[in-house]
Amino acid sequence: MKKYIISDFAKCSISRKVKAQKDITTFARQVGYRPILLPAYPLSHDFKSKLKKLKYSKITIPKLLKGASDADVIVFQYPMYSTFLMNHLIEDIKKYTHAKLVYVIHDIEGIRMFDDTDNYSDNELRLLKQADGIIAHNQPMTDWLKEHGITVPIVNLGIFDYQNPQLINQDMNYNKSAVFAGSLEKSTFLTKLNLKDTKLTLYGPNPTDQYPACIQYEGKLSPEELPKKLTQNFGLVWDGDELDTCSGTYGHYLQFNAPHKTSLYLSSGIPVIIWKKAAMAKFIEENHAGFAIDNLNDLDNVLAQITDDEYKTIKQNAINMAMRLREGHYTKAALDQIVKQVL
Repeated sequence: MKKYIISDFAKCSISRKVKAQKDITTFARQVGYRPILLPAYPLSHDFKSKLKKLKYSKITIPKLLKGASDADVIVFQYPMYSTFLMNHLIEDIKKYTHAKLVYVIHDIEGIRMFDDTDNYSDNELRLLKQADGIIAHNQPMTDWLKEHGITVPIVNLGIFDYQNPQLINQDMNYNKSAVFAGSLEKSTFLTKLNLKDTKLTLYGPNPTDQYPACIQYEGKLSPEELPKKLTQNFGLVWDGDELDTCSGTYGHYLQFNAPHKTSLYLSSGIPVIIWKKAAMAKFIEENHAGFAIDNLNDLDNVLAQITDDEYKTIKQNAINMAMRLREGHYTKAALDQIVKQVL
């Protein structure tokens, strides 16, 4: 069986997305997928760039796909940074190969940015319906796809695997500490946090000028370097403006997606505290690798009730999960399942 995977992370400006795509590609290659790496795509809109785009769509893409004409399966990491490029690439996969087209979904923009209300969703669904099979994040995302007319086989990934070059944190000492890593500009709930017994460490870009006394900001690090600093008891997965719920567009999206920061924490051996209504909450609780809570105002009380022995059990489960994530366990299993269904 000839299997290929397309990756376009060369031009993507969002570091977490680059990291996720690279890891999917790496783990797919370990089970026999050949990479189709797209060269840099011109993003500007001047006349010269328009000519380059025309050459890219009419010559570069067809040439790449003719080289994969023997493919039985082509894996496509959705979405790409250019809708124009996605349209041409999908069209040419159908034109130049007889491969079954499988999407690994990173984001569904119709949910993430448009809250399922914009016309963007119609265009996106048209693209999603071109797939022969889909790897979605979890059951809520799969349900959304089916409710919106997607009828092809869908497999749930569960969680994104995470290549992590740092040592897994093995410290079993429980001191009621937590860490939050992510885009701080959209995490305005942090400015309202008033914890008495819990110290929260922050990492990420675009911090506000001032945080409450319970928060300590430690700067921005790369996805590869950040795990060195993750020595806290728990990693926090929360979003939006409020403490008693995850609100707004980003809070809504938590009910459907598998945030990459969850994988960052667990691949480092750090258990997770997550919003109870988040799609990932079920995964965390079923694997006993953390807790799901309704309200961040309860965080002091929640951490105070955890005994040292209870923490050691949760911590060991996170360490076990770290080893699976670093091996690409979930990626490889999902690829194997979807290929069996589409062929």
